[in-house]
Amino acid sequence: MAPPGSHVVKRHIKVSSKGVKYYVKAHIRKNRGKNVKLLPENLLYLYWHGDHDYPTIGAVKGFVEFPEFDSIIQFWLNFWKEQGLPFPEGLDPLLIKVIIAKESSFRPQIKAKARNSSATGLMQILQSTLYRLEGIPENNFVEVQGHFLELNLGDLVDPVINIATGIRWLSHKYFLLLKSKEVKRKDLYSTVKYYHQWNEHGDAYADEIFKLYHESLNKRLPVP
Repeated sequence: MAPPGSHVVKRHIKVSSKGVKYYVKAHIRKNRGKNVKLLPENLLYLYWHGDHDYPTIGAVKGFVEFPEFDSIIQFWLNFWKEQGLPFPEGLDPLLIKVIIAKESSFRPQIKAKARNSSATGLMQILQSTLYRLEGIPENNFVEVQGHFLELNLGDLVDPVINIATGIRWLSHKYFLLLKSKEVKRKDLYSTVKYYHQWNEHGDAYADEIFKLYHESLNKRLPVP
């Protein structure tokens, strides 16, 4: 782990000017340049040095509770909001937990079965998503303008990193909706749809997410 603006240098062998080999201990080094990107070790540092005093979210209908993800979801939702990133009204930790249930059935190391798909981890993050969140230009255009992440697919099997990335991506999808002149409905439903695909498959996905969300909410209401 390392605080933002720095990175971990792993233990490695170096050769002196006289040809003598020696080990360099693992240590933390400051990043060069002014373009701040959060690395895996930075995300882990932020979470494990942050506040974990959150209530339990409860179970998604049809699944066991998985309380180990509750504080991670709430921490990153609060963290990205504190950074000034936009989120649609009504987005709550339970809805994010429902998305995780739908995407991965709470299996942190799951890989997409579909051929040629790179979707990885709890929130099924794609390689193309990582490129955009890193600020890598596509057709000479940088889609994400700040709060960059520099990760690879292997990092995404860690629940802390995966959920941080998925919530960051949800915010970005909402940001794109706010900027769009064609899209009229810029709300929570559209954001969840856009997280999947902006087509009829996205509508079916959002319908399923909200059905499961409301079933999970109703499940907690006291019986009169």
